[in-house]
This record gives sequence, C-alpha cells and structure tokens, in this order.
Amino acid sequence: MRSSDESLIFGDSRIPKYRQVINLIKSDIEHGIFKQGERIPSINETSEDFYLSRDTVEKAYNKLREEGVLVSVPGKGYYVNTLQPTGQLRVLLAINKISAHKKKIVNAFVESLGEKAVVETFVHHYSTAKLERIIEENLGKFNYYAIIPCFKDFSGKTQAVIEKIPSNKLVLIDKDIDTLNGKYKAVCENFEEDTYQVLVSALDDLNKYEKLYFIFPDGNQYRPELMTSFKRFCTEYHFDYCITNVFDPTWVRPKNLYLIIEDDDLVEVIKYCKNNKLKIGRDVGIISYNDTPLKEVLHDGIAVISSDFQKMGETAAQLILEKRNEKIRNPFYLIRRPSL
Repeated sequence: MRSSDESLIFGDSRIPKYRQVINLIKSDIEHGIFKQGERIPSINETSEDFYLSRDTVEKAYNKLREEGVLVSVPGKGYYVNTLQPTGQLRVLLAINKISAHKKKIVNAFVESLGEKAVVETFVHHYSTAKLERIIEENLGKFNYYAIIPCFKDFSGKTQAVIEKIPSNKLVLIDKDIDTLNGKYKAVCENFEEDTYQVLVSALDDLNKYEKLYFIFPDGNQYRPELMTSFKRFCTEYHFDYCITNVFDPTWVRPKNLYLIIEDDDLVEVIKYCKNNKLKIGRDVGIISYNDTPLKEVLHDGIAVISSDFQKMGETAAQLILEKRNEKIRNPFYLIRRPSL
C-alpha cells in the first residue's frame, strides 16, 4: 500500500490508528491509487507494511465495509466498492426467464429501490452453469445479489454456487431454498399451503366438476409441493383426480376441470374446447397459474392462482433498504373469472 499523502502515514497522533487506516485508504481511493472494483492489500499485508496489529487493521476494514467504501468477498479479500463515490447501492438481480409476471417483479423491485440503487438484471435461464458464470464474474462488485432460484438442474452444486454469496448480501425472490444456511433475505411463496387454501376457497365452484386434472410439466423448476397440495385437497374433499405431465386431448370432456401451469398447455386445452364446441366455464373448467394481462381477457377471462408479483418485488426492495435479514411470505390468491 502506498499513499498520496505522506502525512497520513502513521506516527504520533491523537487520531486512533484504526481511524488513520480508514483515512489512508479513503485518500488512496480518492487519488486513484485504488480503483473501483480493485482488490486492496489484505489485512495481514497492511498490518505488516505499517507495523500495526491485525486487530487494528481488521477494525478499520470492517468500518470501511459498513460505510460501503469496501466490499468483502470470502476467500478473496476486500475490494473497493464499485459504487464509489456515488454512494448508491449496487444490486445484481438474476431472474430465471423473461415473462409477464417476472417483469412485474423486476419493475416493482427497481421502482421501489428508486434512486437509492442501481440494478443490473441478468437471466440465468434455469441453468446452474449460467448462474455460476454470473456470480463468478460479479462477486464482490455488488452490495446485494437478488436471485429467483428456479432451476431445471437444481442440485448441491446449485446451492454451492448460491452460497458463494455472503448471506447478508443474498436476497431470494419467489422461492426459498430450505437447505440454505445463514441469515439472508427472502420473499417467497408457501407453495403447498397456499395452493391448498386457494383450492379450498374455490370449493363452491369446483363442486360442479366431477374430475380434476393437474397438468404438471416435467422439470425441477416446478415445486413438487404443488402436487402434494393438489392431492391433499382432492383426497380430503373426495374429488376424482389425475396428475399428468403431458396434455392428452382425449381427456378433455364435460365435467372436468384442468389446473394448468404452462401457458402452452393452456392454449392446447382452449383450442380443443373451441374445436369441439365445449363451453369453458360451463362444460370444462380451467384454472391457470400466474396471472398475466392476457389471461384477464383470454376467452372472457381465465381464472388464476397467482402470487402478488408486484408486492413481491416491492417487499424484496424494502428488505434491502431497511437492511432486514428476514423471510417474508408473499400474498397468494385466487382470481375468479368465467373459466371457473
């Protein structure tokens, strides 16, 4: 470490030595000796260079981190915060895909953070490898890392990639990871209980159907708790039911209701009903997952089970602004429309 101001080098002074270290590093950053995103000397290196105790230097580095001047990366060291000197928070947001409801989350998240933060959005496309590249290329460059942890290949490696992020900088959105360690921020759904309660709330409409079908696609990105809650509901309320991962047109007949996750399957069911003159909402029932503007108008309105995605984005932003390491359950509801 070298300084642009030799008067800051340690000697007799009433200023505590840890504060002198703070002043030295700030001066070096101000004069461009340490640039944004650049690693500074380790605690041990600074301690040896200036004959200071390790505790003194560590205290100074921790203070600088609290002030947002430095960011720490486990196993790598301390880096100059890329935010300097603006003082804005820098937030990485990694989503699984670009869709109508993901856009709601992103827009609400960015708008709620406002001018207090700069948000850079990445898409990992359900891939652990892509998330790993995103994290490795950006670790230490952001104050917070907000991730929608939906993956087709979720495994221990996926969790290990996410655990590279310090827990106090991690924000999970939409889904929690039950096995993840540390105190982190999360805004998520309780998929099993929320789906069950929504189905119970719709019992008066569901009773007009004789059999319930759940079209549940293959892939680890979908929570198995959804199937568990569906089975529980059908068993407790004595509905004949079927769970399948593929749509079979021969199953579409009067007095059946279809609970559908993928929009492609939704389109196929609607097309079949139209071609076979089956009235949706009278002969055949449909409930889709995740509301979109299109579902509000499609075929006079498709009933949906949906989380409040705008609220999800707003709450995640509030956790960051208020520095709260909490897990918050996001509102979940049924929107009744003519397809039910």
